[in-house]
Amino acid sequence: MTTLGHGLRTAPTLGTASVPVRRRARGLLAAVTGNPYLQLLVTLVLIAAGATLLMIGVGLVLNVTVPWIFDDELRALRALLPQIG
Repeated sequence: MTTLGHGLRTAPTLGTASVPVRRRARGLLAAVTGNPYLQLLVTLVLIAAGATLLMIGVGLVLNVTVPWIFDDELRALRALLPQIG
């Protein structure tokens, strides 16, 4: 599509079928989606972050519930690990 016959090319409109519309994303997300190694790295980082948060959550839950159930931390350790006490 030209502008008034001057030979200047303009961006195709969305309705024209003669020129396919191709939009390129910019920024970090475009770099990640275009590179499979970066996709793998981002996936591994997200899995590691999720595992870390899960581990911290389980530790906090155990830290709160075990003394609450057994009333005393030393008694809880003796009950959970009889070979030590």
